[in-house]
Amino acid sequence: MEMGLYNNIKDNLPIQFSIFQLMSVLGIDASQVRKVRNLLKQFYMQGYIKRISKNMYQKNKKKKD
Repeated sequence: MEMGLYNNIKDNLPIQFSIFQLMSVLGIDASQVRKVRNLLKQFYMQGYIKRISKNMYQKNKKKKD
């Protein structure tokens, strides 16, 4: 995964964020929501974020190993 994308998200989103805020930061429209959900799943699987509700996520302070 490209770290530039992660750093862009890390720098431009609050600790807790919605999928819609992420879409805005990335400049992705609603028709491509599946791509954003897949990206969030990858971040979750790598330990960068955790899901706190259906459309809300929270950045982890440190990546889990």
